[in-house]
Amino acid sequence: MAEPEAEAADGTHLWFTVEKRDVSTPAAARRIAKALGRRGGEVSFAGRKDAVAITRQRMSVEHVDVDRLLGLELDGVRVSEPRRHRRKLRPGELLGNRFELVLRRVAPGDVPRLEAGLDGIRSEGVPNRYGEQRFGPDGEGLDIARSLVFGPPEAYLEALARAGRPEQLEASLELIRRAVSGTSGERRRADELCPELPLDLVPVAKQLARRRTEVVADLVAAVPRSSRVFHLAILQAWVFNRVLDRRVEEGSSGRVLTGDLVLREDGRHGHASEERPAPPGAVPTGPIWAPALRLAEGTPGDIERAVLAEQGLGDGHPDQPGGLSPRGSRRDLRVAVTEAALETWAGEPDQGAVRVTFGLPPGAYATVVLDHLRAACLDPG
Repeated sequence: MAEPEAEAADGTHLWFTVEKRDVSTPAAARRIAKALGRRGGEVSFAGRKDAVAITRQRMSVEHVDVDRLLGLELDGVRVSEPRRHRRKLRPGELLGNRFELVLRRVAPGDVPRLEAGLDGIRSEGVPNRYGEQRFGPDGEGLDIARSLVFGPPEAYLEALARAGRPEQLEASLELIRRAVSGTSGERRRADELCPELPLDLVPVAKQLARRRTEVVADLVAAVPRSSRVFHLAILQAWVFNRVLDRRVEEGSSGRVLTGDLVLREDGRHGHASEERPAPPGAVPTGPIWAPALRLAEGTPGDIERAVLAEQGLGDGHPDQPGGLSPRGSRRDLRVAVTEAALETWAGEPDQGAVRVTFGLPPGAYATVVLDHLRAACLDPG
């Protein structure tokens, strides 16, 4: 985690370490905020960590007493190491992530293959694929993302309803019924459903009660913008993975082709060409889609346009998906893996357990590294 400024005794913000077990980053932030009597958005973090894991990351909150913060007792969440800063922790303020993973039931004969696989990863990196957890269980997140972008609006609201807890489903579906076909009186009383709704649908109910609109599309804008941005990002990740898959199949995911967009010395992306070749060490990039995103040219551009068309994002794509105006970006097709190491894990010396450690830059997935190791080292043949 990056801490760009020294500890400030007069700072009003507290940056602190959160250790969580089997809790998502947003859920941990909400628990901390609730315990402090603050709104959920007042606890900020640089990035999201896996929910099903033991993770450590920095968060921040303003105008909170240190002792009160350290005195919190929360299920699955522990707070430590507070430092004062003059500003909040912002999304993306992250140097990278370190991973320590234990692999169990590893056959003795597989250990040399794992070591050889790590050697290859150290020298070549891995495809910078988004992990399957990005798309939710059974692709649930991707279904939500598609309904946000392509509609109809009631389909997005229903997808949010079905993503909530089972005990919230009845109230959520009732909210959608009132929005689509309810009487004016039912709409006026929509906020009575709030205690039983998922957090994303609470502002929808309040909006419906306040304005009693018959235009369901207007209610999508009431879903918190952060949630809509996150759902759109799922579709963007899916498109990127499809482009990456094509490049891996062609053997060019780590090789810059004519027409590729690469990061140049001035910090901007430019097309690689014979007249202006890619800088030393440059890697090809893929699209994080937005309506006006600059695409690659030549063969790489053909691949990107074909994938976008397959996903319904070619000509005639939504100009403001989900009421948003995304700018889009480029993401490296391959990513370096640093400080990769393998050792027998002393915790279970007789169980065939080994510990794998490595570092990744922000946005890269440890599960992708493990999938690469499994495919390269452990699969039969």
